[in-house]
This record gives sequence, structure tokens and C-alpha cells, in this order.
Amino acid sequence: MYDNRMFLFNVPFLLIILIQLWNPVKATDGAISVAAYFPEIGNDLTKVTWAHAVNNRAKLNASLHDNSMMIEADVLMGQLTGSAPGENPLPIMGHPPTTTSDLSLEEFLTTILKSNKRKGVKLDFKSKEVFAGAENILEEILVKPEADFPIWLNADVAPGPVASTVKPVDPDYFVSTVVKKFPSALLSVGWTTRFGGDIQTGKYTDENIANMTDILSRNSVIHRVTFPVRAAIAANSGTELTGLVRSSVPGTTLTIWMSNDSDKVNVEALKYLILDLGRDKVYLDLPAGLIQELNLNNNNSAASPLRISVATSYMVLFGVAILSMLSL
Repeated sequence: MYDNRMFLFNVPFLLIILIQLWNPVKATDGAISVAAYFPEIGNDLTKVTWAHAVNNRAKLNASLHDNSMMIEADVLMGQLTGSAPGENPLPIMGHPPTTTSDLSLEEFLTTILKSNKRKGVKLDFKSKEVFAGAENILEEILVKPEADFPIWLNADVAPGPVASTVKPVDPDYFVSTVVKKFPSALLSVGWTTRFGGDIQTGKYTDENIANMTDILSRNSVIHRVTFPVRAAIAANSGTELTGLVRSSVPGTTLTIWMSNDSDKVNVEALKYLILDLGRDKVYLDLPAGLIQELNLNNNNSAASPLRISVATSYMVLFGVAILSMLSL
């Protein structure tokens, strides 16, 4: 015989699940939500603004005084400008093939903490070695009370399109370390890519998706993540990417990026992906020109029927559960 007490016990749990599904940006994990930190965007993640490749002091100072919300920067092992020859390398801000910088990771983070500016941070680690070298710095700084802003830790951990020859960051080391050591940070994991120039076709394949989900599964990732995807390739991969996000933990998102002007983007296909998935599930780290071409502001309601349909389905399920309880 069915135990009424068990059902009554499950009702609050069902309510919690329903609330998380209704508003996934407020998922109950340790990472600070961008949407909650910047309530002015109204859960429309496409409105988040970015300062890109903030890898020196001048760019950092500029980004702290502009209207950007998220500061994106690259971290690699190298030397500070003016350091003695042969001095031990340390985590610095820079993008390969750079090997020197006037800004270390420690100074980068400390400067942001002391600025009292309302900014989020995305750190893109280029190798296992630099992430390992940065762990102590991150542990020391991210526990400070001032570190109350969104912090993303990013790496390309899986080989991706189009037959990329770039070596991914060790996936198990990076993912497991972020999960265990840095619960206040959002895990951002992507694929290495090769595109542009004479390569203008390609997509994120089912194999790419399966590889990524396997990495997350075997490292016990149970909280929301963001998947950075290259705009030109993402535009060709709508089915695969929407399936990935919708089958992931509530609150999981895409971060669509573009750093190479030679990439030819199918604007209409990319726009369809964004609106089909929902603007509450997609960040746009894109050039201003491409954002203008997307012209999303004229399509505020385009993806609403899907979101309303999903939300309504959850409400129906909840209603059925309540009626079942009352009939006992």
C-alpha cells in the first residue's frame, strides 16, 4: 500500500525542483549567477557585455572603467616584462604565442578585487601547467569576501571541429580540480577548433558532444556549466547544441564567441539557434558588428512559445501530483 507520508514528504522537494526549472539561472550551486549579479539584464544573457582579451594593465584599467560586465582574459605561463633572463615562469595574462606580459594573474585578480567595480571575470587557461601553477593563487584570492562577483574558469578540454590539431587542456585534471577546489566558480569547458581561411564548413558533431558529456559525467559534474562555442561553427550545429543544453543540468548555457574576422558566419542560422534555445541560455561574446547583424531586439518574443510550453508542462506535472495527493 502507498504511504501518504512519503508523498507529502516529496511535495516540498517537487516544489524546489519546479522553482529551479522555472528560473534556472538561480540554480542552487555555489557559483555566483551572472543574471542575479546583473539584474538589469532581466535574465536575458545576450545583453551581457564583454571586455575581451584583457591581458595587460592598460586594457584592465580601461575595462574597469567602461560599460562591460564581464572581463575575459587569457592565462599562460611566462615572464613579467623586465624580469631577469631565466627567471622562473609564472601565470601571466597573455595569449599564445605571447610569452611576456606586464600583468600577472595575481595582480590581475587583486586589482579587480580592490577596484570595487561591479565586474565578472572569465579566465581562459591555455594549458594544464598554467592551471596547476595558478591553483594556489586562485585558492588564496577566491576565498576573500571581496570575491563576490561571477568568476568563470575556462579551458578547451576536448578536441573539436574542424579536425583541430591544438592540444586540449587535460580534461580530467581541469574539471575535477574546478569542481573540488573552486565551488564558487562557474565551470566553462569547450572544444579546440580550427576554422577560417580555407576552412569555412564544419560543425560540433554528435561525437564531440558525447566526448564532452563523458568528461563531465566521469568527473561528477552535477551543477550548471557553460559551453563556449565558436560562432561560425555553432551556426551549423543548432540541433546538436540545443540538444546538449536541454539535456544538461538546469541553468546550463552556451557562450558563443568569435575572435577571428575571417570566420564566415551564417547569421540567420546563428540567430535561429539563439532564439530557439532561448536568450536566457545564451551569452554572446561577439564583435559589435555581428551583434548588430543578429538584430535580436526585434525578436524578443520569438523563442517565448518554447519556454512557455516547457514551463507549462512542468506546471501540469505539478498539478497532476497535487491532485494525486488529494485523491489519496
